[in-house]
Amino acid sequence: MKKIILIFALILCSIVSPFYQAHAAEEKKGWVSQADLPEPRSHAATAVVGDKIYVIGGYGKTLATNTTFVYDSKKNEWSKKSDMPLKLAGSAVAVVKDKIYVMGGDTYRTSHTENSSKLLIYDTKADKWEEGADVPKKSFLGTAVAIDNTIYLMTQQETSTPNHFAYNTTTNKWENKANGQPNSKAAASAVVDGKIYYIGGGSASGGANTIYEYDPVKNSWIKKGYIASVWYTSAVAYDGKIYIIGGKLGTNYKPTNLVQVYDPVTNITSNMDERIQFARAGAGNVVINNDLYTVGGATSNPTESNSIKSVEKYTIKSTSSTNPDQGTNDGNGTKPDDETHLDDGDALLVITMINGLQKEYQLSMKEVDSFLKWYEQRDAGEGPGFYEIDEHDNNKGPFESKKDYVVFKNILMYEVNKYK
Repeated sequence: MKKIILIFALILCSIVSPFYQAHAAEEKKGWVSQADLPEPRSHAATAVVGDKIYVIGGYGKTLATNTTFVYDSKKNEWSKKSDMPLKLAGSAVAVVKDKIYVMGGDTYRTSHTENSSKLLIYDTKADKWEEGADVPKKSFLGTAVAIDNTIYLMTQQETSTPNHFAYNTTTNKWENKANGQPNSKAAASAVVDGKIYYIGGGSASGGANTIYEYDPVKNSWIKKGYIASVWYTSAVAYDGKIYIIGGKLGTNYKPTNLVQVYDPVTNITSNMDERIQFARAGAGNVVINNDLYTVGGATSNPTESNSIKSVEKYTIKSTSSTNPDQGTNDGNGTKPDDETHLDDGDALLVITMINGLQKEYQLSMKEVDSFLKWYEQRDAGEGPGFYEIDEHDNNKGPFESKKDYVVFKNILMYEVNKYK
């Protein structure tokens, strides 16, 4: 019996230790690598619809591209969709319902004189492209946001007066809006509580360190807070705060791995302790539920040698969301309120890991309920990083018992199949 216990202990250590160490390392670094883009991309139109990330156009190995790649956040997999009608990079992008609006952009890598005034609309459900009314001005490295059915586009041209336009997605018409943002390029923008925040940007002298606020109701701008000077970045709003990830920092034109967080209520910008793993500029930054993603980018100017495929994810320790259509999510695309935890009966619990491995456990509903409560607690940033599952009748070998230790960060998804 002592020999059996010793063997079990050794096997248990060999199973738990690597997972625990890997989990500890992931916890320490914060940002976790996901499946790479199929091809290197920077300055692409990157947007979220539902639980999927769309990466459209952008600079590839040499020139602007017209590809449409989609990332399934549940499966951690990329697939290809219909190509965009034009090859464009540095386009502004916004989402209204199930459609992605791509505005302006550059048609070449080495010359920014061939800027576009096209508005291209991608229907994610039909996987089809159409054209909308042309943007009033050719633009490159513009930034855009959507509020209800209206898209606000702020163009950046160093040699001309800055312009600000609004596009009504219902009437397919553009109108001029108040100018007030600085004459910058490669700025970022985000929406919090119905206000638009115009962040950073730059010029030949380097990045800007200012944040401006636009009130669509009053059609007016005011100067707000400050950030570390950054441009060639994008911003994403979550839970009332704005996350500015990467970009080119200051006047050295080098990409950074800095993650800045701006709070419009306190008007204070702070730096996250957890920086992204790879410094990048021209990346797409988005949020799904409470997960931040930074996608692609370049380690310098977009060329074959420094455009990257890297994708990273960071889970924010919060359970709320600024998107009313998403609600509070448990990390698996379902709302906790939609689940019913019952202690009677049995179920087959199927857990899919991020490496594609699937594990099946025949458990009582009471055990399943315990697992679900642990998952929700861990998703909120509390509780242990791994969960112990008793294999019961699945136990094979000369052991008195066998347990699996499932690491939270390694879980891609799970399903519960209840039976009588």
